[in-house]
Order: sequence, then structure tokens, then C-alpha cells
Amino acid sequence: MKQAPSEAALPRGFQFAATACGLKKTGALDLAILSSDVSASAAAVFTQNLVVAAPVLLSKKHLELSGGRMRAVVVNAGNANCATGAQGAAASLRTVEEAARHLRAQPEEVFVCSTGVIGVPLPVEKILRALPSLTRNRRPSARSF
Repeated sequence: MKQAPSEAALPRGFQFAATACGLKKTGALDLAILSSDVSASAAAVFTQNLVVAAPVLLSKKHLELSGGRMRAVVVNAGNANCATGAQGAAASLRTVEEAARHLRAQPEEVFVCSTGVIGVPLPVEKILRALPSLTRNRRPSARSF
């Protein structure tokens, strides 16, 4: 495991959590959240690739709709949710809506990122089952980061 940053290096007003929700066969951490206590300024750099995954499209839309504001980023590893069509778009949207509900945030202030296997449908139910605990266990600590 890499060395955690010092408490002083973390941005104030942000909380973090990670868990293993079952996307990775190894049982490693595969779902994380970074959240702000209040609406925060956001900026992003998106892929220039011609193939664009559902989370990228949704996060790009949310950055525009929110006027460059964010409350949270939900990140999963093990499945890129790329080349998955309407099912992938629906999985990203469900993740955003559920995270926003638990954080009492506006959905357009929640961004999603996915990395991993391409072309395999995202088992979004695993993420949705883990989100209540993930949001409850957020902490403003280096260990949580």
C-alpha cells in the first residue's frame, strides 16, 4: 500500500471513503468516493479518444449543468463501463442519483469515473448496494484518502 498523504496535505472540507464492492475478483478496493461538504468549484480534463465511456459523457454533462460545481466524485475500478450502450449510460445515471440521494446533493453535482475492463456491462447493483455504507463511512482523514 502506498503511503497516505499527511493530514495537512488534504483539502479542508472534503471527505473520503473506499470499499471493496465486488467488481474486482481479487477482493481489492474497487469503489471510492471523494465528497465536499459544500458545493465546490470543479474542473476536468476529458479524453480526446473517439471512444467515450458513459461515465465520461455523464460527468461532462454534469460539469456543464452545474456551472462548474461539484459535491462528489464516485470512482469504480474493475469495469470501465465503456462500449456498453444504453445499459452503461443507465448504470452511470443510477450511480449518480443514488450517491446524490445519500449525500443530499443535486445529481448534476455528482461525477462518476470508471476504469477497468472495456465492453462488459457494469454490475451496477454491486455499486448501489455499497453506496449507503460508503457515504456513511466518509472521513476527512489521510487514512480514508
